[in-house]
Amino acid sequence: MPIRELMAAPVDKRKSVRTTTSGNPGDGHRSRLLDRFAKNGIESLHHHEILELLLTFVIQRKDTKQTAKLLLQQYKTISGVCNAPPAELAKVEGIGRKSALLLSFLRDLLATCLREKFERADIISSRRDVEAYLTFLYGYRRDEYVAALFLDSAHHILATEIIAEGTVNQCVLYPRRIIEKALQCGAASLLIAHNHPGGTLKPSESDWQITERLYNVGKLLDLPLIDHVIICREGTVSLLDLSRWPGKRG
Repeated sequence: MPIRELMAAPVDKRKSVRTTTSGNPGDGHRSRLLDRFAKNGIESLHHHEILELLLTFVIQRKDTKQTAKLLLQQYKTISGVCNAPPAELAKVEGIGRKSALLLSFLRDLLATCLREKFERADIISSRRDVEAYLTFLYGYRRDEYVAALFLDSAHHILATEIIAEGTVNQCVLYPRRIIEKALQCGAASLLIAHNHPGGTLKPSESDWQITERLYNVGKLLDLPLIDHVIICREGTVSLLDLSRWPGKRG
């Protein structure tokens, strides 16, 4: 057809709309999820729908439902997903580097919010909340970490810091480093916590040994160790509640 006749040919508007539209067939489903959240909150969403909706903000033109289900199948819980290493998340079908970093960013954002809350809270009256905070941060780690919480005279948290990390089987902890940090931030007391990636809540002999060393050094320096908490997926245990706690012996 000559160019002049082609330019004069009538345009099929319906066909033009179909070929130029950038709409996603899943947009309606995404909108319904977002509307349900807006009206009824996150409790109205299934766990896979929470992840599905979150992923839509970085995955624009693909269905995220199956990806969300794959994540939960592999990591069991939303916390497990968010605590997985980004490099590992990126290997899940449908997840790239950007989505993996979003999930890790979400974890750190929530941890920041919790830290802001608990740095203003009384740790004695809110120990369950603090244990939930520590579980979120460390309970899903695959390697063992030890965290120290440094407290002022009113038992408010001055700082929280990972002071040792190791393999699944062991974690080297130096009491001197904890004491130095406590003195630097002007702490009046401290609490230590570590995770058991293997899942057991039973304190090991080395757990008790480090507890006794820190308790005795703290007593000499007027820097009492007020608790040692073990964290794993199944829950937490406070060594302070057990009969072997140094202050309860003899």
